[in-house]
Amino acid sequence: MSRKSVHVLTVINSASNITTEVIDGDEHIIVRDIVPIVDDIVMNGGLYPAAEINKSYKSLEGKAMPFGHPKVDGKHVSANNPRAINQFNVGAWSKNVRKDGDKVKMDMYVNKRVAMASKHGPEVVAALEALRDGTSSDPIHVSTGLDTMKVNSSGTSRGKRHSWIATKQVFDHTAILLHEPGAGTPDEGVGIFVNAEGDEQEIETVNLADSDIPGPQDPALKQFFNQFMAFFSANTKHAKEEENPMKELITNALKAKGKEVEGKTEAELMDAYNQMVAEDAKAKADADEKAKKDKEEADKKAKDTTTNSDEAPAWFKPFADDLAAVKSGLTANADQERISMRAAVKAKFSMTDLAVNALDGEPLKELFAQCQTSTGLNGAFRQVNSNESVSEMPE
Repeated sequence: MSRKSVHVLTVINSASNITTEVIDGDEHIIVRDIVPIVDDIVMNGGLYPAAEINKSYKSLEGKAMPFGHPKVDGKHVSANNPRAINQFNVGAWSKNVRKDGDKVKMDMYVNKRVAMASKHGPEVVAALEALRDGTSSDPIHVSTGLDTMKVNSSGTSRGKRHSWIATKQVFDHTAILLHEPGAGTPDEGVGIFVNAEGDEQEIETVNLADSDIPGPQDPALKQFFNQFMAFFSANTKHAKEEENPMKELITNALKAKGKEVEGKTEAELMDAYNQMVAEDAKAKADADEKAKKDKEEADKKAKDTTTNSDEAPAWFKPFADDLAAVKSGLTANADQERISMRAAVKAKFSMTDLAVNALDGEPLKELFAQCQTSTGLNGAFRQVNSNESVSEMPE
């Protein structure tokens, strides 16, 4: 068994959950119904059982919500570290921690007076008020710092396999993230965490939203979806100035499957698209499994009934060779076409190799078409907080 520090990413994107209230004579911004963890969820191969969460979730009550995961001398530390308090405190903490069905929920309270007097607090206040007032739709990410004991044990939960179980969980803080990528990636926050006893632990970052997506969890598809969300967030403020090709692609894909798209927000469109892809992936997996069984039965039947030699007659060999040559040429041409289209899409949208290699079929053709017709979108996958308009980005 080993202990590990885990950062669980989630998101605030609902303006209706943000209110203000006067407490102790100071104005406070309150964000309700933040979900830091879910019962029996599997993240990065680890199971977070309901029984273990029930023992620990109340330890979130009253815990600090600093600006980012605090670091001292280049290493992540507890939010209770005095130097961390001096540098990262923004007058925010978690309150009303509770269970709602299978979800842990909590509210974030931000003392506006304390926040405005701190180093990073004004940024937090501005972001929350902009989301509340509807002047920005950029999501605000939070990440719960959790210390846990890993126990090796394999099984399945919520349709996902796990190889270890998170036990003896202790919550340290929940970080407010304003400068993270759109949906966070497993690479963010990786490093060393120094606990109160001075012991060093490896940090692992997981994404609660990714783990809630039903169906097969292909890493390339996850990264592709995350980049879609980052693109949406970066371009929402410019929607009236320039058309968003990514949003149009997803909307068209949903319409083609008869899905309702009118009146949906970008986050809702993304959820619907993720669900549609998961359903398609399941249908394809079922079809592949059926085809495999049919082939096995056909092969068995052929093996049981055939009286011919395993080798084709000598007179047939030239025809077989010609057929193989034609098939090989067609495959090579198709592969080269995909390589060329992916290269153009990668250059146009600044995508990673992993994300662009996940593209195929109609999604690849749709994005390739954008490379030929639209301009000025290079570098679209910028951080959420970019103030530079798309039209001002370099070609």
